[in-house]
Amino acid sequence: MVNKHHHHGQKHHFLMVTIAAQGQINPARHLARRLARTTEARVTLTTPLYSHRLLFPGSLAAAGEPDDVAEETPLNPDISGVVSYAPYSDGFDKGIHMDTVEPIVYMEKLKSHGSRTLAALVRNFASAGRPVTCILYTILLTWATDVARDLSIPTVLYWIQPASVFTIYHHYFQGHQGFTSDEKEKSCCIELPGLPPLSPKDLPSIMSTPNAFLSAHKDIFIELGKYEKAKVLVNTFYQLEAPVIDATPEYELIAVGPVVDKSYLLSAVGSNDLFEEDRGGYMEWLDAQEERSVVYVAFGSLTRLTSRQVEELDVGLKASGRPYLWVLRKDSRPEGIGVDLVLKGGKGMVVEWCSQVRVLDHKAVGCFVTHGGWNSTSEAIVSGVPMVMLPQWIEQATNARMVEAAWGIGVKAEAGEDGVVEAGELGRGLDVVLGEGERAREIRRKAREWKEKARAALAEDGSSSRSLREFVDGLWGSIM
Repeated sequence: MVNKHHHHGQKHHFLMVTIAAQGQINPARHLARRLARTTEARVTLTTPLYSHRLLFPGSLAAAGEPDDVAEETPLNPDISGVVSYAPYSDGFDKGIHMDTVEPIVYMEKLKSHGSRTLAALVRNFASAGRPVTCILYTILLTWATDVARDLSIPTVLYWIQPASVFTIYHHYFQGHQGFTSDEKEKSCCIELPGLPPLSPKDLPSIMSTPNAFLSAHKDIFIELGKYEKAKVLVNTFYQLEAPVIDATPEYELIAVGPVVDKSYLLSAVGSNDLFEEDRGGYMEWLDAQEERSVVYVAFGSLTRLTSRQVEELDVGLKASGRPYLWVLRKDSRPEGIGVDLVLKGGKGMVVEWCSQVRVLDHKAVGCFVTHGGWNSTSEAIVSGVPMVMLPQWIEQATNARMVEAAWGIGVKAEAGEDGVVEAGELGRGLDVVLGEGERAREIRRKAREWKEKARAALAEDGSSSRSLREFVDGLWGSIM
């Protein structure tokens, strides 16, 4: 007997659009695989040409120009065999680091080049007999809804951050009374439905000064406001953020996460990491460490630490006396800071790259010192590893607040006036999480608890898997 969800899913062709940032590509990639496997839908992930070339260096797209690419629609299957990839152009075909371009310039180029090449891509699919039936778009890509509207294709936002952050933006743009004129005051308390009390420093960093990224977020909510109870796929699981989801009835927030594709993460499109550098011998090193003794330190793919922050981390880790595995990437550390700086003394191992999901799953890892990006936070939750959070920008401060105040699975290290977390403050955080005190034991207990709940949500009959199938089933009428 054919499962009706599978039968329905086979008729769909989802096109997922994301930007050339690993923090967006990874959750898009994992959800694409889940969609394809759970529903047997056809799923294509389109990323900007630069990232497509990194993923598929031998492909036709690697050699072509963006207009040729849109015209010829070369499809590359990923290693899982269930998702296809096709490029579009964001106007930065040779690559870009967000530090080096004004937000408004980036957003304008992304929209003008992206709209044109995405439309060409969709038309190509139609002429090849693979018409797109739904476009899923991530943050900053609201212009994709205009492309889809012109082509009479339904669109759904895939919110890759937690529901908590989505709700904060919603209330902010709606002018909620929690955001008072005193919100710049550090002592101000912002109270929003379903959330713990927030201070201004707990809010997403782009809310502190008007800029093109904040405008792009406002565009998301203007678009969603055109529909009654718009559907939004959210990279979270219901149990984790039930108070927030229940307190935001204006939207149909569909919790389909945490979108951490553990089964296939390790072999994703050749590697887990677009910018993989060096595998090293870190797994063998971890095997030799005592259970839950190692401090794992990593700050994602976009964070660039200052020289002083690297030095404070170095001093703090060595002073802790604990073994540590520190990922110090070439593209995220200051000029002149070499790996050898942190190899003198201490009980640590420093690598330029590692498979984060494998490390977090290792029994030797007892704590994760992280910037608190949502992908890293989700991976820690699924692996049951407590966190010491050093948030840098975007939504990371909000994530840190939720980890500490709402979920009880870590602590936020407080930065000084210059934004640097000093060695002593890092040591305090490590003691809280790894120590033998009552709070440490409670944090570890809650981390184990949330790990079980997250894995239950992701199981075949779990809440997130059911929500994903029901979402696809609910779209069936739109393509009949």
